[in-house]
Amino acid sequence: MSKNNAEFFKEKNEWSVIKDKLLGGYLKPYFQKLLMSGHPIYYVDCFAGKGRFQDGKDGSPLIALKIRDECLKASRIARRPSSIQTCFIEKTHGDELIKNIQLLFPTNNTYEVIKGKYEDNIEPCLADKKDYNVFLYVDPYGIKSLSTARLDRFKEFGFGTFEMLINFNSFGFFRNACKALKVNYRNDIEGLDELVEYEPTKFTASEQSQRMLTDIVGGEYWKPIIMRYNNGEIDGYQAELEISLGYKQYLNKLYKYVLNMPIRLKHSQRPKYRMMHVSNHEDGCFLMAQNMLKRKEELFINIQQGGQISLFDVSDTEFTSVEGDTVSIYEIENNVYSQITKLTRPIRLTSFIASFINTYGLICEFKIIYNALEKLEQSGIIRIERQPSHTPTRRISRFWEEDRDKTITIWRLK
Repeated sequence: MSKNNAEFFKEKNEWSVIKDKLLGGYLKPYFQKLLMSGHPIYYVDCFAGKGRFQDGKDGSPLIALKIRDECLKASRIARRPSSIQTCFIEKTHGDELIKNIQLLFPTNNTYEVIKGKYEDNIEPCLADKKDYNVFLYVDPYGIKSLSTARLDRFKEFGFGTFEMLINFNSFGFFRNACKALKVNYRNDIEGLDELVEYEPTKFTASEQSQRMLTDIVGGEYWKPIIMRYNNGEIDGYQAELEISLGYKQYLNKLYKYVLNMPIRLKHSQRPKYRMMHVSNHEDGCFLMAQNMLKRKEELFINIQQGGQISLFDVSDTEFTSVEGDTVSIYEIENNVYSQITKLTRPIRLTSFIASFINTYGLICEFKIIYNALEKLEQSGIIRIERQPSHTPTRRISRFWEEDRDKTITIWRLK
C-alpha cells in the first residue's frame, strides 16, 4: 500500500541519493566527451521535481546544472552555454523548481523549465533536435509514464547520439501485475512497500490495467511469470528478476546496448528498482558500465555494510555480480572466449567490452575481462594491437583503456 507522499520532498532519502550518484557520476564524463563532437548536447530531466529538498540537498536538476557549468568551464573546445542545452519538465512543482534554480544560478538563464506533463511535452521538445547528442533522465513518479511505444518513437528523430537513464520500479511493477491478475503477493518479499512513489499509478484487477502493464514493458511476457509465481514455481525475487530481464530484452530490440543496475539497500534483499541505461553507441555503454561498477562498490560499502569496509569480491577466483550472484573466474573466461568466437573481423576493445556486458551483464570488474583476454593472447587465439605500440621511453605499451590518442584492437586468430 502506498504511503502518504505529502512530505516526499522534505528529506532526501537513500533511494534518491543512490539514483543521483549514478546520474552525477555519468554526466561529467558524458558532457566532457560529447563537447568534443562539435554537435550540441540536449539534456532533459523528464521528471525534475523541485530541484532541491527541504533538508538543503540538491535534486537532479541542480546536480546536472553544476556539472554542466563545470564541464563548460573546463572545456577547451566549446565554452558557449548553448553547447549543453538543459531542459527540465515538471508537472506540479515548476514554480518551486525555477525558484530553486535561480537561488543557485541567479544570472544563468540558459535552461528551460517546462511546467507540464512529460507525456505531453517530451516529443515536442525533441522534434527539432536532429543531429543533437540527446540524453534523457527518466525517473518517473509512477510506472505508467514508461510507455514503450514512446520509447520506440524516439528512434525516429535523427539524433547524433541518444541515451536514456531510466528508473524502472521493478518491484512496483511486480506488485501491480499481481493486482491486475488477481494474484496475492506473499510476505516473502521483505520491505516491498518501503519504496515510495511520488505519484503511484493505480492498478486494478481489470483488462485495462493488464493492457497498461503490457504497454509499460513492451509485451505480455510478464503474465506467465506472475502465474508461475502464483503456482509457487518461483518466488517473488525470481519473478522480479525475470520481469526485469524481459524488459531489458525488449529495450535491446530498440537500442543496441542496455545496462541493468539493480538497486537495493541491503545485501540480503532483492532490488526495489533498477536503473536501465540505453544507448546505440559503445562509448556510452562503456562509460556508464564503469560508473555502475563504481556505484556498486560504494553501495556495498557505504550503505549495505553501514560504512564498514568489506571484501568486494568473494576470492581471487570468484566475484560478485551487480545482481549479487557469485561468478567464477572460469565462467568469466569461458564467456570471454565465447564472445571472441563470434568475431568475424577485428574489433576495438571498447566495442568488445560493450558487447560483452550487453550480453552477460555487469558480472565483474573490467580488469578480470582484460586478464582473460591476455590469457587468450598468450594461447595464440587472439592478437592485441595497441596504438601507440610503444611508450615515449620505448617500452611496449600495456594500457587497457582507449582514448583519443590510444586505441586497442583485438584480432581473432583461431
